[in-house]
Amino acid sequence: MEKNGHGLTDNPVIRLGRLHQCTFEQALVLRQRGFEGYHDEMRKHYPNFPQATAPSPGALDRLLDDFGTEGIRPELSIVVYVNDMPVGFVFIAIKTVDGKKLAWNGGTGVFSEYRGYGLAKLMMQEAQRVILEQEVDRAVLEVVVKNKSAITAYEKGGFRIVDRIVGMKRDEALRAPFLRGNVPEVICLQYGMPADVARLPFYRDKVAWGCMWHYLKRGESLIAFDAQGKAVAYALFQRSRKTDGQLQAVVLCQCEVSPERSDREVIFRFLLSELFGPYDMPCDRIIENMSMANPEPIRALEEAGFTLNYEQYLMLLEKEED
Repeated sequence: MEKNGHGLTDNPVIRLGRLHQCTFEQALVLRQRGFEGYHDEMRKHYPNFPQATAPSPGALDRLLDDFGTEGIRPELSIVVYVNDMPVGFVFIAIKTVDGKKLAWNGGTGVFSEYRGYGLAKLMMQEAQRVILEQEVDRAVLEVVVKNKSAITAYEKGGFRIVDRIVGMKRDEALRAPFLRGNVPEVICLQYGMPADVARLPFYRDKVAWGCMWHYLKRGESLIAFDAQGKAVAYALFQRSRKTDGQLQAVVLCQCEVSPERSDREVIFRFLLSELFGPYDMPCDRIIENMSMANPEPIRALEEAGFTLNYEQYLMLLEKEED
């Protein structure tokens, strides 16, 4: 039966395939049409949610570049066909990090006229089979909290909610400094590479794919040490500068303080001051998929005038222990 004059007709032929069986042009259309209306719908709930990118020359180049950067595997990514036309996808990335096989659902989309027929659930069940077949230790995905239908599809694919993550932004001077008064006693800061935080005992490894240390190829780390040289906090972030060297943007992905510290709030504020200061200088200050498990930095960011862009759930599918 047709739905609103479009979509599935009686007795449609539905089958699953792989993205590498599609042409480049089909892959581009899949992503563009699969996400159609998504940003507008999310902006009803989150007015500052990013707007959809308008189709433009070079879109195919950007798609292929994204696949390379994000580690999308076309031979593993799922495509659903209706009467031999590709109408939906699940992009899958897989990477081995420190001996652990990780996977990411890099996006699930269905053409608007084919939504509501269970195609996303069908693809997610196939994605679960692929993930298990590949012997992945942990698969992650991010989904906007208000996107109930997607959450249901992901749960059907074996994923469970483990954290709430947030996107925030401030593009003007900060409303107030993060830290008033004295800095924490005897704290030494060290800038380095993202990999430097991977061995810290309090490193948060269950995070969004784009916030993992191995993903941030152009990123930096900031580690705080106490008087004994013991690491007590860290941040993962990326900075960009204008042609004249002026700071253009800071994107913060992770900010953590050792649970052993009794002065966690002060140290959180100290790190934020270092990363986003000077507070009276305008630039793009962005929080990207940061865990809300720690209320201290979220509170400090709100006080400084950051606005909410979105809230998402972090969902995991983990390999069962033998």
